Amino acid sequence: MVLHYAVSPEGIACGRTGSNLSHTPSVGQVSCKLCLRSVEKAAPEPVRRTPSLAELRAAAKAEKAAAATRETTSPAPAATVRDQWCQHLHGLPGRNRLPRGGARQVFVCR
Repeated sequence: MVLHYAVSPEGIACGRTGSNLSHTPSVGQVSCKLCLRSVEKAAPEPVRRTPSLAELRAAAKAEKAAAATRETTSPAPAATVRDQWCQHLHGLPGRNRLPRGGARQVFVCR
């Protein structure tokens, strides 16, 4: 005797009708090949399609815009030796430094 898969109390997965059909809600006990195929098809695979030309153009445009914003917001340049020396001078107390000549040296920094 063939066991069919019961989708609902009055419906069978393979579409057969009749009062004397034996059916069960358990997939493991089903022996009807049509019912088994319909149960396997219940979980469809995701459709893999190629993107349309409009989608490709929109993606390229978005990528180009993102690249342009990355170029405009470049990271701050590394501190130069002069900048580091200025920071060192600002960290020292007072504004006068040791003179290199006979005259007093003025505080020199940008």
